[in-house]
Amino acid sequence: MKHIYIAIFSTLLLLSCSSDEDTDSILVNYPINIDLFPSLPSLIYPTNNLICTNFELEFQWEASEAFNRNTLTYIIEIAQDETFENILFTANTAQTSSTFNLEKGTTYFWRVKARDNKGYESRFSALQTFFTEPEAGINAIPHSPEVVAPTLGATVSGSQTTLDWNATDSDGDPLVFDVYFGESNPPQLVAENIDVSTFDVTTSANTTYYWRVVAKDNNQGVAIGRVWNFRTQ
Repeated sequence: MKHIYIAIFSTLLLLSCSSDEDTDSILVNYPINIDLFPSLPSLIYPTNNLICTNFELEFQWEASEAFNRNTLTYIIEIAQDETFENILFTANTAQTSSTFNLEKGTTYFWRVKARDNKGYESRFSALQTFFTEPEAGINAIPHSPEVVAPTLGATVSGSQTTLDWNATDSDGDPLVFDVYFGESNPPQLVAENIDVSTFDVTTSANTTYYWRVVAKDNNQGVAIGRVWNFRTQ
């Protein structure tokens, strides 16, 4: 009889341990269901680098897809810097558009994310930048600088790299540039009010660098460029 009790106890203990191990395995290997989260919104208007003459501007984006037809709302943010540390306008809406009264002669950045009624959120969309024209007869802001080299995501060699960009101004005003560069994003100011569109920087191997250029005319017009990046080998 004693042997029977021992056998029964051993069997129960084995089943109990097996159950715990199976449960732990399920919990460890159970994946996060990304389908629970709304899909990423896609921005429609204003398009990237657009120069807007209408200052009561309607922002538009494509609808996200929601899990199990959950109700969606959208959070839109508009700022004058691409880090969105100083948000100028924001709204929470169930629509795929929202209208704001903007300042004239200004560079703006905007982005949107989706949130459902269960509290699940998408990531923010890729940001876009645009400009508002000043009043007629007033100075037009420069066009946003465009990268020449190193191109976005390029891999370069050597201990020195030449940053090269293009920038133009509709009024033909002379331009000067502020250059931001470094290993962090956003990069730090390394040169100010230079009158050429190239700048040499010292680099180390196997490092990712970030840089951007701000173009300024002689009538206080300013265009903030986007952050570009490259890697050294």
